[in-house]
Amino acid sequence: MEEELKLDPIEIRYYRLIRYLTDYIYSVKVENGKAVKTYHGPGCAAVTGYTSEDYQNDPELWYRMVHSDDRPAVLKQAEDALAGIEVKPLEHRIIHRDGSVRWVKNSIVLSKDEYGNVVYYDGLINDITELKKAHELAELKQKQLIQADKMVALGTMVSGITHEINNPNNFILLNAQFLKKAFDDIMPVLKEYAAANNDYYVAGIPSEKAFVKITQALDGIIEGSTRIEKITNSLKEFAKKDSGRLDQAVDLNKAIEKAVMITSNLIKKSTNNFKVNYNSDATKIKGNAQQIEQVMINLIANACQALPDKNRGIEISTYRKDNFVAIEVRDEGTGIESENIKFIFDPFFTTKRNSGGTGLGLYISYNIVKNHGGDILVESSVNGTKFTILLPIN
Repeated sequence: MEEELKLDPIEIRYYRLIRYLTDYIYSVKVENGKAVKTYHGPGCAAVTGYTSEDYQNDPELWYRMVHSDDRPAVLKQAEDALAGIEVKPLEHRIIHRDGSVRWVKNSIVLSKDEYGNVVYYDGLINDITELKKAHELAELKQKQLIQADKMVALGTMVSGITHEINNPNNFILLNAQFLKKAFDDIMPVLKEYAAANNDYYVAGIPSEKAFVKITQALDGIIEGSTRIEKITNSLKEFAKKDSGRLDQAVDLNKAIEKAVMITSNLIKKSTNNFKVNYNSDATKIKGNAQQIEQVMINLIANACQALPDKNRGIEISTYRKDNFVAIEVRDEGTGIESENIKFIFDPFFTTKRNSGGTGLGLYISYNIVKNHGGDILVESSVNGTKFTILLPIN
């Protein structure tokens, strides 16, 4: 209080104001373009955890406490201010004394002499950590809404496309089945004719070989058409509006089978070594089948994208582990860098930004698994990555 009594009333009010600010003011005295003295207001402790005395005792503290990724921008702002260049407010991260990361906004006002030289500049540090979190949450919600709208639109489109595909595919399937039955019925007559006429040629090859090839061709058409039917049915099921309820009886083997069916084209393009080990022991859980399928589609797609060539493989396995059912998705890809492992389930984190990655796939998958009362674990090395989903058996 003695210090306050030496000041006039306006100065006392100013002193009390800056003393109790949660944001804080600092001042830098400048001579010949260099900082010669810096004052940090008492409010610095609330924002950074460090006191004015800490800054006085350690002149480099103001810079060392800045997040390493943001230091170049902070240094540039300070250098421009010293050079008399008007600078815009800068948002950057600092490492609080307690080790946490905080976001601040640093606004600088220059004071110059009559010759235009900077004699000092004042800065205001605002703690915007909560504001940043709010913005990130709002952005995430917006992304999720956009994604939800896309899924609704995709569901409508898929339903229409599958209907258009099924019509001609049903025509192909029915006619192929009819031709197969007809060919089987007339085969004895054709073979009798061939025996009586010392064999003959069909489409340039001996009739005996031609009969085999025709049978194989018809079987192939029927098999391919049946596969198309299964894929379109899986797509229709996946595109149905999700009720969001987590009380369905979910057969994990069937959920995996549908996910594999939907991603089959991507799998074929990515690897020649794809394997699924279905385990019939306790594969039923309570949950939401569509959401589990979505998790599997995300993990399979990620595994495919991680493979550098088609010789590398992907293996999916299910098994029981204590009171959980485990699903492992293992790939022989390039692996995830160790510094990125802790961020992979964060919203918007992606190493594939340039190729269209949004960073939402694993975040959404993580939340789906958590909502089911389970957990999702990851192990990675230069030899590949393994995701393990644990879902409780109810």
